[in-house]
Amino acid sequence: MRLCCLLLAFAGTLTAAFELPADPQHPFLPVHNPHQSTGSAGLKLEDKRLWLRQAAFNGGEEQYEKPGKPLRNLQVQHPPIVPVGGRKCTFELLKHDFANSYYQPAIVDYVSPSSEECGFLTEDSASIVLNLTVTSNGTQFDRLASLSLAHVEIWRTSTAEPIKNGIIWTHEKDVTRFAPLFAKPCRLIFELNNIVNEHYTGTFSTTLSVTFYAPTADSPRPRSADLILPLTTLSKTGSQMLVYPGDANVHVEIPVNTAEAWLEVVATGAAEEEFYYTNLLDRGKKYLPDAGLIGKGPYREVQVRIDGLLAGIIYPFPVMYTGGANPLLWRPLASLRAFDIPSVFVDVTPYLPLLCDGKQHRFGFSVLGQGKDGSVNDNWFITGALHVVLDKTEPPVRTTGRLLLHQIPPSPLIFSGIFPSIDNSTLKTVVKAAREVKVVSRVVTGSGSRLVRASTVASFGNEQYYADNGTFQHVVQDIQVAQTSEDLSLHRYTYRDVYSFPLDLTTNYTLFESDHRFAAWVDDYGYDRARMLPEALGGVVGRATLTRSSQRGEAEITARKGRRSTGWGEMSETYEFVGARGETYKEEIRAVNASIVSRKRSGSLASRVDFEVDGRPG
Repeated sequence: MRLCCLLLAFAGTLTAAFELPADPQHPFLPVHNPHQSTGSAGLKLEDKRLWLRQAAFNGGEEQYEKPGKPLRNLQVQHPPIVPVGGRKCTFELLKHDFANSYYQPAIVDYVSPSSEECGFLTEDSASIVLNLTVTSNGTQFDRLASLSLAHVEIWRTSTAEPIKNGIIWTHEKDVTRFAPLFAKPCRLIFELNNIVNEHYTGTFSTTLSVTFYAPTADSPRPRSADLILPLTTLSKTGSQMLVYPGDANVHVEIPVNTAEAWLEVVATGAAEEEFYYTNLLDRGKKYLPDAGLIGKGPYREVQVRIDGLLAGIIYPFPVMYTGGANPLLWRPLASLRAFDIPSVFVDVTPYLPLLCDGKQHRFGFSVLGQGKDGSVNDNWFITGALHVVLDKTEPPVRTTGRLLLHQIPPSPLIFSGIFPSIDNSTLKTVVKAAREVKVVSRVVTGSGSRLVRASTVASFGNEQYYADNGTFQHVVQDIQVAQTSEDLSLHRYTYRDVYSFPLDLTTNYTLFESDHRFAAWVDDYGYDRARMLPEALGGVVGRATLTRSSQRGEAEITARKGRRSTGWGEMSETYEFVGARGETYKEEIRAVNASIVSRKRSGSLASRVDFEVDGRPG
């Protein structure tokens, strides 16, 4: 609220966008080299990325000190919270090699295991955990992947980047809240678009399994939605991800006796939107015409509309992936959430008086950027999973009510500024934004009347600094969001999600005639989130889960003409987790030149895992 007021006051004295001839002080200003060649600065993005990956690949053997063994990659996380001492059963879901796999996902028919196979009814499971193991070798980009069950996306992930000796990684994901999907026969689709040719040689060999855990006295079966509706393409043989810009609308009919509805959204940028948080304001491109920089600014918000009415806003986590900034940063530690891209919920309950009429309604997704008319580049991949909780009154009673308050401006309050130096040799850009959303409804079900409120308060800041014709870039960004849903009739919160995503990233191309050098520094990259899920989706009333992770590191690659490329990298991460029932886990880990040199684990969950000390397979 205070930030919003400050921005309003600031906007009253300044125009919304301006340019001032300033010479901002910057602590990371590189020393300019008069012999530096800028001819490569205008390389196409794809050419830069290919050169960087080939250099990292060719220099990987020197960085990796144990040739002949695959490098084990990992994303730091707490072990899944599952019952201790109870029964469990594990089944392989698919095994597939993704080579030339564009538009060719792996598809299998899923059938829920019987009680004879598992020893208990899997629909009564206390926990459901997926395990994905992937191996690869060769030169390859990091690739986005998506796993869907019954056309509902349940896991958005990405790959590590291979080296000559090969790589392997395993990641687990708790999917208990998707239990209704695992209870019935349906189609499982795993999409991993990959290309293999003379340049890109890495095939991703994947194995996916699921483990069901029987309930115990200490770990009973949690609540879940009565049904989960897919807001996806619904393709039987292709991708489930909607693409924006493009038609990202889905028509769906909601049961007339719905009592709660929670829309879980996953959204990631790709191509020119993959690193959108580094994109330059369009007005700044004239100062760096030969740098090949991507425009339309760094601000992004995903908007959800219902029958054209703006119903919710989400801010995606800025995933850096394992090829972001400099690939040697992420060996073997993956960038934050690269293997488990986080989702965000939008409370649809206030809109139930408009939706529970037995008719189909249009849910649409869009992304607001800073191009002309708020446009963005190509492209964004978006899906939604609508978790529906039914009123239990018999016979069913249609949900009614009234939308009492709807305060969602079509766009946020945005301030953007451009500050070139007097001689145009350096450029600084600033983007600030603020959002406040509030929706109140009277929802009447067969069980009674409730007054519900959903609100969001958000602030965004992004500063960028450019030098050396755009080959040097420093980005500092922070997103702070607080989402709250309340049952005002009972005076209690039903959902809380408070998060902060700081990012401090510096990249520097040094382009000489005889060699190219690329360095990157991550001074702060964070995922700080406290979330209390609705009780109907397995949450604990009044108790949130807390996840805090932060990375710092640096890396450099040098490619010399006629010689083998070399490189080095180091990364440190601190990870902390507190569960809704008091479970704790903390890990501090540091990697240097693809080797884990230190690793400390503590907390009540630490004894449930047995990580290998050096991060490699035995």
